Amino acid sequence: MSENVETSTAFYTSAGTSSTARNSKEQHFIISKCKRDTIVTPLRNGDQETAEESEGEERLLTVCCRSGKLGAACYTLQTGELLILEEIMDRAPEHQIFESLYNQIEPVKIIMDGKSQNTLINAVKKIVFNDTDEGKCKLLFVSAKEYNFEACKRRIHSLSLPHEPPNCTDEERLVFLRTAVDFAQTQTVHALGAMLRYLDLNWSNLSLNLHGKPEFLSLKRISLHDIVSMDEDTYRGLQIFSSLSHPSGFKKGVQGSNKEGLSIFQIFSKCSSKVGHRRMRQLLRHPTKDIETLKCRQEVIAYFMRPQSDCIMRNICASLRFVKNVNGILAKIKALSAKAYQWKSLYNTLYNVVLICEICENAGENCVYMKQLANFDTNKLYEMTLYMNRIIDFDLSKSEGKFTVKAGVDPDLDIKKQTMASLHGLMSETAKVELERLPTFIEECTMLYMPHLGYLLGVKAWKNNLTMEEKELPNMKFMFQNNDYIHYKSKGCEELDVMIGDTYPEIVAHETRIMMRLTSILLENLHTLSTVIDKCAELDCLITISKVCKEYNYIRPTLTTDKTIDIKQGKHPLYIVTSDNFVPNDVECSRDAGYVKILTGPNSSGKSVYMKQIGLIVYLAHIGSFVPAESATIGIVSNIYSRIQSTECIAAHMSAFLIDLRQIALALQESTSNSLIIVDEFGKGTSETDGLALLAASLNTLLFRGEDCPHLLLSTHFLNVKELIVDTPIVKFLRFEHILQDGEPVFLFRVTEGTSEASFAHQVAEASGIDTEIIDRAKKVLDALKQKKLPPANKKIINKLKNTIEMIKTEILAEEI
Repeated sequence: MSENVETSTAFYTSAGTSSTARNSKEQHFIISKCKRDTIVTPLRNGDQETAEESEGEERLLTVCCRSGKLGAACYTLQTGELLILEEIMDRAPEHQIFESLYNQIEPVKIIMDGKSQNTLINAVKKIVFNDTDEGKCKLLFVSAKEYNFEACKRRIHSLSLPHEPPNCTDEERLVFLRTAVDFAQTQTVHALGAMLRYLDLNWSNLSLNLHGKPEFLSLKRISLHDIVSMDEDTYRGLQIFSSLSHPSGFKKGVQGSNKEGLSIFQIFSKCSSKVGHRRMRQLLRHPTKDIETLKCRQEVIAYFMRPQSDCIMRNICASLRFVKNVNGILAKIKALSAKAYQWKSLYNTLYNVVLICEICENAGENCVYMKQLANFDTNKLYEMTLYMNRIIDFDLSKSEGKFTVKAGVDPDLDIKKQTMASLHGLMSETAKVELERLPTFIEECTMLYMPHLGYLLGVKAWKNNLTMEEKELPNMKFMFQNNDYIHYKSKGCEELDVMIGDTYPEIVAHETRIMMRLTSILLENLHTLSTVIDKCAELDCLITISKVCKEYNYIRPTLTTDKTIDIKQGKHPLYIVTSDNFVPNDVECSRDAGYVKILTGPNSSGKSVYMKQIGLIVYLAHIGSFVPAESATIGIVSNIYSRIQSTECIAAHMSAFLIDLRQIALALQESTSNSLIIVDEFGKGTSETDGLALLAASLNTLLFRGEDCPHLLLSTHFLNVKELIVDTPIVKFLRFEHILQDGEPVFLFRVTEGTSEASFAHQVAEASGIDTEIIDRAKKVLDALKQKKLPPANKKIINKLKNTIEMIKTEILAEEI
């Protein structure tokens, strides 16, 4: 009989639990395994590195709005990141600022004061209960006591942050906190304090850890004072985002199952890093009117569009692939639940962030943004990278599935590891001897170590439903059974208890102490690392935008504070992706050229595409991107509103026409002199007379503002609207050119001045597949209406009526009535 002996030192632990919970569990080491007459492959429990799964980040949001001022705080459960919103005015009843904040953060739970103003509650309910992703967000109302100002202020004073000065007094801590939190902003203090108090009371339910407490690894302030306000209908109408449901009936509606359709986000979502991809969504959700920020972004994009920058761009992108969200990794490391690949990810992030800063030094003189990255003090980050490289044995950590220290770091640890290494042969011999002592029907045995029990012999159950008597083996003391394995204490195990003792757990405990000291060093410099990673994420977004701009020949727009929009040979950024023969068009909105453009033209002539094209070019300029045109001068706008798409929702209890009215009402109430409004065929959802009257009244409301009238692009089929609005030079009528060929219109998709005379609805309907007989009948009815006469009788209908009358007569006569 030949035997194959397998040795391994795999360590099993429950990753993902806290240190307290983990210490209460039995940990065991597989020391060696011996089988009869089989070829054994090495034991690989947890040795293979699994690909890092994209964990969804769950964010909580607390809001407080009083006297028209909005404050908010956000906490990410997985990473310990704390965000606070600088207090800002938010007009009721629309609460556009809150909607923008919600779309940027995408929380899983919104926590509100039960006594919040009704307009805010209604706005929150509208977002939560009308969301397309059902169940995406929960709404929780808490007692007003949780929002008490003094209680919130006291809780903030006890907030502990990793980057606060060490060994500081209470007064010094308060000074430090006042640099991070402006206590004069009462709504922000209310929201932050309520968030901290909620986490204190509910942490065990949120983290499923009875003994832990919330960790705050960073505190950042966000501001929405510079945001260009856009409602969700405008984002959808312009196709900046386009979420598509999963085609499978099983996955449809499940959170995270939707995919992005053709949209601006889809074109720009090719970032090299995950933090860059997440930042791209935030960047698109936050168009800014800060002209200096926009020019800085344009400078970066222009730099990377140059052919001379290709080499630097490739090197930066190669490093960006390894940049991760270190807050999430450090949260796991601090909880002693980090896996080996997460330590490797942290090391790669540190190394590549330092590398990116060094690469930017070559371009720092030509680009302010790159100069900021190059001027970061990366000495601490370099030291952290050096510490990790000298301490952690990444290859052994990968194979053993745990944090492993290199040889030469700690002499005492090296002695313990040498002792352990010399015992492998003894373990193999012990397993072989024990297998010889066991009955022949037992094919394999395993040597393992468990705290408090020492070394044990594991034997796989040789048949089902063994009785206690059958489990008794000669010269073996039965200990317990776990699933299919029965554990015994043999003479060999007792000898090992005396000879070896607790060498294995001592090694693990020693390495854990080293890991905790390394973690404390990492946390001291977390604030610096997070700041650099944020800049790298934004750089990733700008590089991705530059690639798109270079591929589709975008040009750099001229930004100005003047009230003007001047675009030459502009193109729709989504259409040029799918079509090679797009017809470009011009637009000029200014005091001399007119702020209001009323578009008329046949159906399918390109009116909607033209207006969306202008809206998207203006939007792209406000995220810092280049635009698809030959030249463009864009005046900074404060709002972009639209009436383009009417998305009906059963839960909203609104018809398509009522949704149109709400969109127009929002544009009329919130628009300013520097707003852009896009209206596509408003008034078509009701009778022609009522729709025309509403359209003319809405137009006159804006025109009465005179020089303060916003930029307005409006398409309509009400050709007589000119007679119902005030005569003013700020209104210009445009039409789309077409020619007639054999009585059929051929659309040229070119804009020119003037008004259209017909909509060619019948020709478009015929081209869409409607039966010719229906089209002919519709033309006859239309001619009759124009002449105020009855349309000619339909012979088929007349004959059918005559036949029906004859049948009725026959039946009546047959019954002799």
